Order: sequence, then structure tokens, then C-alpha cells
Amino acid sequence: MSGEAGLSLVLLLVLGVAAVLILRRVARLAARTRELQGFQHGALTLDARFAAAAGPLVARLDEIRRRAGDPKVVEAMLPDASEALRAAAADARVLPAPRPLTELRAGLVRELDRAVRATEMVEHGLDALLTVRGSRELEAQTSLKRGALNLRHAQSAFHQLVMEIYAIRPADIAPRAPARPVTPARAVPTYLVDGIDPDPDGSFDPRM
Repeated sequence: MSGEAGLSLVLLLVLGVAAVLILRRVARLAARTRELQGFQHGALTLDARFAAAAGPLVARLDEIRRRAGDPKVVEAMLPDASEALRAAAADARVLPAPRPLTELRAGLVRELDRAVRATEMVEHGLDALLTVRGSRELEAQTSLKRGALNLRHAQSAFHQLVMEIYAIRPADIAPRAPARPVTPARAVPTYLVDGIDPDPDGSFDPRM
């Protein structure tokens, strides 16, 4: 009986250790899942904020490009749009992200920062357009065009990153799981190269 009792005790110990290991794994998986879901939710929220701030602004800039819009309307809406993008960029910097996905978070910040710079270019173009017409018309149209292009490209690249983040599963970021290819933020032309104008005559291209 003593031998059977000893064997039973060993089995109980083995089962106990196995149960502890399983519980630890389950707890780690649950924590990893919560962290990932929080990051995904935050990225989706930022995507909606980006679209809400940049979308209407780009639409109004397109109207100006077609000579059908009022620059003063854009001037009135620009401060709020710029502030919204700056706030989103600040929130993206502190968005908790699983360690394997920090590069994707950096990509989100990068695109929001690019959008903020684009609004600064739009502001410069509006200033040239509204204050000194004639001699600065070419400068104004070039700045507005480049600003609109950068806003559009930044928003598109941001949305692409968010969709990639949303498709990630907890198993993809497990410490010993096979590495899932994480595509870095694609390089998108900024159209901000000094001395290079995509439209040499400075006029807005209807196909922009």
C-alpha cells in the first residue's frame, strides 16, 4: 500500500505541475490577447479620427483645384483639422502595443506626422492665395496641391497599416511562434522634394 500511495502522490504532483503550467500558458495567452485587442481597437479609433480630420479638408482642396471652392472655407476649417491630427499623432505615440508590433505603431505615428506637415503646407498655400494674389499664385497652387497629395497619401498609408494590424492574431505574436512577416510602412512619395514640382506649371491637375 505504501508503494501505491507513493505512486499516487507522484501522479498527483505531476498533474498539479501540469495544471500550473497550463494555467500559466492560458494566462499569458489571455494577457497577450487583451494587449493585442487594445492595440487594434486603438488603431481603428485613430483611423476614424484621421479620416474625420483629413477627409473633408482634402475634399475642399479638390474643389479649389477645380476652381469651384472658396479658399476662405478651407482657411476656416484648417485649424481644427490640424489640431485633430496633432492630437491623434500624440495619442498614437503613447498607444500601448505588443513588443513585436512597435514598428507598426511607429508607422502610424509617421503617417500622422506627415499629415500634420501637409496641413502646414496647405496653410502656407492659403496664405499666399488669400493675401497676395498674382505674383504668388503659382506658389499658392503648388503648396495647396502638394499639401492635398500628402494628406491623401498619408491617410491611405495609415489605413493600410491599420488593416494589417487588425488582421494579426494573438498566435502571430507569441514569443516562440514562427515569425509572421510584418510589413514595414511602405514608402509613399511625399512630393516635398525641394526644387521638384510634379506639375511644373504649378496649376492643379484634374487627375490629382
